[in-house]
Amino acid sequence: MVSIIVSGHGSYSLGLLDAFEMIFGQSNQVQAIPFFKGEGLPQMQAKFEKVLAEIPDDQAVLFLVDVFGGTPYNAAAQVIYTRPNSDILSGCNLPMLLEGAALQSTLDLAELTKQLELTAIQSHKSFREEMAKQSEFIQESDEGDDLL
Repeated sequence: MVSIIVSGHGSYSLGLLDAFEMIFGQSNQVQAIPFFKGEGLPQMQAKFEKVLAEIPDDQAVLFLVDVFGGTPYNAAAQVIYTRPNSDILSGCNLPMLLEGAALQSTLDLAELTKQLELTAIQSHKSFREEMAKQSEFIQESDEGDDLL
C-alpha cells in the first residue's frame, strides 16, 4: 500500500481532493495538505511531518505536488530525505490522483510512480488533435467499405 499526499499552492490540493472524492469516493490513503499564502517552508515541513507521523515508517508514501521546486515540493523533499520508501511527483492532476488511488494497493512505490508519470503524459489531450485522429480513422474506415 502506498499512501498518497497531495499538496500545492493555495487551495489547489483541497480542490483536487474534492474533485477526486466526487468521482472515486473517500479514501483514507489519500490526503490533501494545502500551502496557504503567508506560510513558508517551515510551516509546510511541520504539516508534512505531522501527517507522516501517522503513517508507519515501513509504509510507502508518494507526494503528488503541483510544481517542481515550489515550497510544497521542497518541504516534502526535506521530510522524506531520511524516509527511503517515499517519493515526490510534480505536475499533479486529477487523472494522476484517480489512477494513483486505483493502483496504490497493487503496485509498489517505484511502479506506481512510473505509472503516474505515464498517466500525466497521456492525460494531456488537444481537442483539435483528437478530432483529427477521429477524422483520419473514419476516412480510412470508409475507404475500405465496399457496401456503398
